Amino acid sequence: MDNFNSNLISEQNISIVLFLMLFSVISYYKIKSFLKSRKIKRAFKRGSVLEKEAKYFLEKKGYHIIDEQSIHYHNYSVNGEAIQTKLIVDYVVRKNKKTYLVEVKSGKSAISIKDKNTRRQLLEYDTVIENDGVYLLDMEHKKMQLIKFYSKSKQKNTFFISLIIIVAILGILLPFWSSKLIVIAFLIIAWFYYGKK
Repeated sequence: MDNFNSNLISEQNISIVLFLMLFSVISYYKIKSFLKSRKIKRAFKRGSVLEKEAKYFLEKKGYHIIDEQSIHYHNYSVNGEAIQTKLIVDYVVRKNKKTYLVEVKSGKSAISIKDKNTRRQLLEYDTVIENDGVYLLDMEHKKMQLIKFYSKSKQKNTFFISLIIIVAILGILLPFWSSKLIVIAFLIIAWFYYGKK
């Protein structure tokens, strides 16, 4: 009987220990999840406050607010199927008769154009929405960055124009007229070639 009671007590102890271990693990993950959720809510709340402060910051910088949380749509197709994605720009502003898109960011990584998600977001805005420039507004440091994206063709054009300018300067510096005429002929041919592209 004593043996039976001791076995019963040891099984109860094992059950209690297992229950406590299970309870501890569940409590740990619940607390971790709660703290993470709380941190996200705080960051979101802080981001909302900074986004509202951005309006006054922009106005102080001389920008006229045209629209807040401006909704636009990006239309494209995948395998022939039409798709539409909603884009929400924090601010559309005007200054010196030019219209700019402003994306407000806070936190550690999103405030940098080096952050791939921020860069892709701004690139999509620039591609889809008519604008004279896209600003990344870092409200952590109260800093605006005008972001310019260059297409492949524009990069090629920039290289080509730079090459023409270098050759033209070289032609001016050459002492002999025959060399200058060769450079002029090269520039004319290059310009017509560039004009056809």
